[in-house]
Amino acid sequence: MPARAVVLPGTSLLVPGAGGGADLLGDVRVVVAGALDRLVAASVALTPPGGDGDAPLVVLAPVPRGASGGFGRRRPSLAGAGIADRWVPDVAAWAGADPAPVPPAHVPASVALLALRAAARRAGHDGPPDVVVLEVSDAAEAPAEAVTALRRAPAVVVAGGAAPGTPGAAAVPDPAPDPAPDPAPGPVSGGPVLLAPAVAALLDVAAAPGRWSWRVTTVPGGHEHLPASYGVAEGSAG
Repeated sequence: MPARAVVLPGTSLLVPGAGGGADLLGDVRVVVAGALDRLVAASVALTPPGGDGDAPLVVLAPVPRGASGGFGRRRPSLAGAGIADRWVPDVAAWAGADPAPVPPAHVPASVALLALRAAARRAGHDGPPDVVVLEVSDAAEAPAEAVTALRRAPAVVVAGGAAPGTPGAAAVPDPAPDPAPDPAPGPVSGGPVLLAPAVAALLDVAAAPGRWSWRVTTVPGGHEHLPASYGVAEGSAG
């Protein structure tokens, strides 16, 4: 059973360089980095793919509407957001570091992969971490091998961000959301961190319903064309 989880916004703007010259989510990225650093320090031995460490981490993410889910090793790509891989240094570097060619993930999972690799680098680990990707749709069940990997994983990194009003979307429960440390000027919303229905269901498969305890930090969006706030959730399974 995973000991820890982090839910981060699955938007390409979280990736350094993906927004062009403007870094619109720098404050959100700081909060995500802190959450992933704590996850890595607390529960994860980040070995290279195929290494002799613990069971691999799992990145759990929804797929875009109409896309099929999948499970396995993946590399990040932001092509689904209209951003060529060669334009983002961290994406371009990943392919050269993988020991074998692997297919690309969709954007939400790719954002989580890149944030996790950045945390691994800060912890002194070179190369891609030992991680498998489970991308899910609301139209199909996850394969049995993916559910097994999810239950064995030491930790899970989840791409959140279901749109408000999404049928069946689930909010990460948090009775007292915390503002980000030293937030950017502007109001801090305590709005929920929303999960796609299939993602929320699989978190309850990884650890029985009611076992997760969450802490949510909200950060102002900081731009008129962005959501009013972004949420980052840290969970532990008791």
